[in-house]
Amino acid sequence: MLNSIFWFLGVIGAIAFAINLAPQVYKCFKDKSAKQISVGFLALAFTGNVCYGLYLIYLNWGSDFLTMLPIYFNYGSAFTLTLILSIMKRKYDK
Repeated sequence: MLNSIFWFLGVIGAIAFAINLAPQVYKCFKDKSAKQISVGFLALAFTGNVCYGLYLIYLNWGSDFLTMLPIYFNYGSAFTLTLILSIMKRKYDK
């Protein structure tokens, strides 16, 4: 029972972390501006997501993929949203 509760909390946390940048992406798209996003934030977010994602893949290579799916989804989504923000920063802040 306790494992199920903590697994559920992990899934909720993974989803929340994975989509935490979505409101910022939407705001940048709507305003056609990314001036409020710092380059340092984007660099650290990108570096952190890539490094930790590679670490997770290495650490769990050969294990049950479905067990780790929430974590892979989490970092894949965060990486994708960070990449989108980086592209918006470059496009809108010329």
